[in-house]
Amino acid sequence: MKNLNKMASVTVNTGMDELNALKTKGIETIISSVEIKTGVADSAGSILSHAESIKKLGMKWNVRLGLLPLYKEILAETGADNRQFVRKSERAAFENINKLMNVLKDCSPEYVQIDTDIYSEIGIQIGSEEQARMINSCINGVKSVLPECKVILGTKESTDNEKAKKWFNRFQVSGGKAFDIISLSYELSADTFYDLSLNMSDLSRRFEADIIVDISLQNNVEAADISLEDLDNAVSIVPLERGYGTVYSKNILDIATQVA
Repeated sequence: MKNLNKMASVTVNTGMDELNALKTKGIETIISSVEIKTGVADSAGSILSHAESIKKLGMKWNVRLGLLPLYKEILAETGADNRQFVRKSERAAFENINKLMNVLKDCSPEYVQIDTDIYSEIGIQIGSEEQARMINSCINGVKSVLPECKVILGTKESTDNEKAKKWFNRFQVSGGKAFDIISLSYELSADTFYDLSLNMSDLSRRFEADIIVDISLQNNVEAADISLEDLDNAVSIVPLERGYGTVYSKNILDIATQVA
């Protein structure tokens, strides 16, 4: 079976000692949510310090772009004018992400993640082509500074293969830029575990992407009828060695003695 990249989702305020404790539990990559809003690069001192701590420990870094605050800012300006909203969002996302990546380039992330579900949470109707344009502007903002950075697209549709493949199909047909990894947000359950496995296999082959399963939002792992070992085994046998990794929260790792 393939060795997985074990990841932990933390806040940018997580200190060196806590990061080192995660490393001792087998964690290789730190995922940090960074709130993107106008001027984010001008107040990125805490983000940069966080990145420096990760790099000093020899760990990899995944920046999860929290785009909703930026989009809400723009929506407050444009109102329900869809065309103006999308155009301004494209420009603002590129500019702010580009500036942030320039600040971080000496401690640059190996991955940047965009969670696709937010495009249904903004408060304005956005079609597939508009979503693709908005996501492309984020990818361009990253790649203009860090061309080797891997792009992760996240989705909550971890067990609904029809919905998941429909979204990714539409993204590609609408001119969506290349991505490297699909992250599936999941809650451990024997009732849906088979559906997760089918979805991982299909999406990995259909879109030639590696697969991550993210259980960092799960509250009670001890009560789950599927173990962390079961999950790791399922991810590791995704066809064509496309099973890339699993994502835990600090709380989950406090319960599990060792994930390596």
